[in-house]
Amino acid sequence: MRMSKIHIKYMSDVALATLKANKNEVTNKLIENPNSSDWLSEFVGDYLYVTKKYEIEDFILKVPSNEKDRETDIYNSIILYEKLNKLPLHVLTDERFWCWVMFDKGYEVSLKYMPVKKESSIFKDHWLFSQGKRRGLFFGVLSRCYFRVALSVDDTLKDPYELTKFVISNPLRFRELTWRSFSSEKMIVLGTLKAEKRIIEEYPNYEENATRFGDIAKLLSKLGSVMLLDVMTEKDIEGYVYKKYKNMVETDLKKDKAAKKSNTIMDKLKSLMSKTDNK
Repeated sequence: MRMSKIHIKYMSDVALATLKANKNEVTNKLIENPNSSDWLSEFVGDYLYVTKKYEIEDFILKVPSNEKDRETDIYNSIILYEKLNKLPLHVLTDERFWCWVMFDKGYEVSLKYMPVKKESSIFKDHWLFSQGKRRGLFFGVLSRCYFRVALSVDDTLKDPYELTKFVISNPLRFRELTWRSFSSEKMIVLGTLKAEKRIIEEYPNYEENATRFGDIAKLLSKLGSVMLLDVMTEKDIEGYVYKKYKNMVETDLKKDKAAKKSNTIMDKLKSLMSKTDNK
């Protein structure tokens, strides 16, 4: 069913400043009010949001069962992308815009994804851009949902969201890339994800090692430091990451095999010693 058009909004500068100045109190309010942000207008005052000229199709997000509900995460992330991707980049990278989305359009969803705790920095780190704009976008509860899709959607694939689903099924695959200065380069992200997906399909029994995602990101950063990323195509990046990741996976598998062999020997020795002691 097609939804009606609505104007987007920004949280007002006054409201945002009030939230930033009262982080602990806001955290308590979020804990006390998990289902509705009605408290916000009283807390901040009447000048809460500013209506902007840009229109989008209205949307409703699904409330996940918990923060690890990947199926709902995929649905909501795609909805956010499809409803918001025509907006200018200066809107999509504005903290005030995402505060409106989180507090007005996705309040309960945001709290399910990222439950706040007393005396924690969760509100500061994941609702506000406290670590700067770039990291704020990839740390933000709902902004990161949008940008995971924006940087992984690929219309050349039979399912344009194939890599999006791959990312969300294990967000660590994407998170390490977002720490780097090249995180906004879609070609680099696509090439990396395609290589990782190929490896995972080739080694179905491999249990992913989270540290390897950081290793891959560091290798790409080194390429960037010598300007090689600037002349590489998506295929070049895919081939490079595929080769490096394949070596990492095979190294991990050899270590696992050696560890299992060692454990088997130790188990046999323990069994033998136990039998000897019982005689």
